[in-house]
Amino acid sequence: MSTGKAIRLRSGKKGKVRPGHPWIFKSQILKSEPAAKPGDIVPVHDHEGKFLGRGYYNPRSKIAVRILTFRDEPIGAPFFTDRITEAFKKRERLPAMTNAYRAVFSEADRLPGLIIDIYADTAVFQALTLGMDKLKNLVVGAITQILKPKYIYEKSVSPFRKLEGLKDESRWWGPEGKGRVEMFEGKAKFLVDIVNGHKTGFYLDQRKSRLGLEGLCKDKTALDLCCYTGGFSVSAAVFGARHVNGVDIKEEWLELARENSRLSGVAGKTDFVKADAFKALEEALKSGRKFDIIIIDPPSFLKTRESLKSASAGYSQLNTNAMKCLNPGGMLATFSCSYNMPNEVFSEILKKAAASVGKKLTILKRCRQSEDHPIVREIPETEYLKGYFLKVV
Repeated sequence: MSTGKAIRLRSGKKGKVRPGHPWIFKSQILKSEPAAKPGDIVPVHDHEGKFLGRGYYNPRSKIAVRILTFRDEPIGAPFFTDRITEAFKKRERLPAMTNAYRAVFSEADRLPGLIIDIYADTAVFQALTLGMDKLKNLVVGAITQILKPKYIYEKSVSPFRKLEGLKDESRWWGPEGKGRVEMFEGKAKFLVDIVNGHKTGFYLDQRKSRLGLEGLCKDKTALDLCCYTGGFSVSAAVFGARHVNGVDIKEEWLELARENSRLSGVAGKTDFVKADAFKALEEALKSGRKFDIIIIDPPSFLKTRESLKSASAGYSQLNTNAMKCLNPGGMLATFSCSYNMPNEVFSEILKKAAASVGKKLTILKRCRQSEDHPIVREIPETEYLKGYFLKVV
């Protein structure tokens, strides 16, 4: 790893940093400062020369420096083993309910640009930034030493890498494992396609909400929209649902959902259909079909706050039509996975949707991301997943 010249920030409000927040934006940097090389580890100083932290630099990104440490310490192998040890200790109680969890959650675990997920004996990591990409050898060394997986797979595939000037990269580090890994979560079992699946293969952040279905599904009919590989569908069936219909737009995801249903012994209670979520609800309305439970866990409709208005319209349409398709007293489990969708806006969308169809909502459960995706108050971007279990009458 190479080290670069110190980055000095501008004076006044233009160079002010948020306490405890690891992002330094390009606009905060004093333009007269000599530029470090992309990917360099650099110290960051305020306009008076006071040390603020040490991180990696990329002038191509709007976030020009991501701080790794606010102490004046070297960034080497001991740094990564200490950080990953610290992250692992936070998650020691999780394996009792599952053998799949997020071991490192980027900024929330003080390793910006790095994701590490564990699926049984396999670690899957993503290096999402140029600076972290250049530190991958240290990352793999720490994963091997601290997490001790049998296999390590790199799945550095994300639109964020293009913004950083990087191409996507996937490969095994060391022995080649299986492309599909079996995991368990409570009473449910799943095959995770770490090679071809979305992100690292499974939506670990929804564990609490999936397990939260227990006690709510017995003898119920359910519709799971944007079901991906059947996380909610299989969980609902395992927890006693009479029948679950899963809907998504990719046949390869649905085929894996069918395999997951068989693996968990609930294939006779599930059906998976390739369809757009909006159209699936419209078809249900036309046919008069009703459900006891509808789950809406869509992909992020907005990447920036600028698209909030159009994204809100999408959430509104989905939730309004879902409420129309529920049996009296039915439950709507609905989510947004975007930080750029504030909870107060999401909540207001749901209230207006209910009012527009003459329904009233009772909150049964408020949902957040699972504990292995920690929320750091100094870094509001770490809190992104929001949702509700709502009784609709």
